[in-house]
Amino acid sequence: MLANREQELLLEIASGSEPAFRELFQAYRRKLFSYIFKTTGSSEIAEDTIQEIFLKLWSIRETLPAIGNINAYLHRMAHNYAYHGFRRLAKETLLLDHLSKQENRDTCNPVQELLSKEVTAYIQRLVDQLTPQQRKVFLLSREDGLKQEEIASRLNVSISTVKKHMVDALAFLREEIRQNYSLYAVALFVIHRLYL
Repeated sequence: MLANREQELLLEIASGSEPAFRELFQAYRRKLFSYIFKTTGSSEIAEDTIQEIFLKLWSIRETLPAIGNINAYLHRMAHNYAYHGFRRLAKETLLLDHLSKQENRDTCNPVQELLSKEVTAYIQRLVDQLTPQQRKVFLLSREDGLKQEEIASRLNVSISTVKKHMVDALAFLREEIRQNYSLYAVALFVIHRLYL
């Protein structure tokens, strides 16, 4: 994309133009996906990272015209977001491994079983606190096992809307659990991914 066209796009986006934002997204999506996938080896992290980057860009759109090199700026964002996503995935994987070993040792522990039931009930109450759209998207994903495209089609919304609802729902649930429960509860949430 030509530098002067990029600057025009940034000015249009800063004034709230969604078509200009879509054009920028289309111009960089594949490049960013390829870069993030090469870095992390995960298409899931790549898709989530691109979603986060462009949600962030939209939220700071008024400042975009001040960016001198949008290509470098987006790649720096991609690097930072992918790095954090990769670290989060690594932590969750380690936690999964640790907890599954722990659960194998404690399979007959009634206290552990009671705690699991209590945490699961608590998480269900948190799910009930999500906004109606977040709850619909979340349950269609977690209980019905639908993919984002299928959820978007069923609810007649865009895939980016589905992704935003999922990101917001998971952020809310993680934060609530982290504030009110032990590490075990957070681990339980990570392991079961709320397949209630």
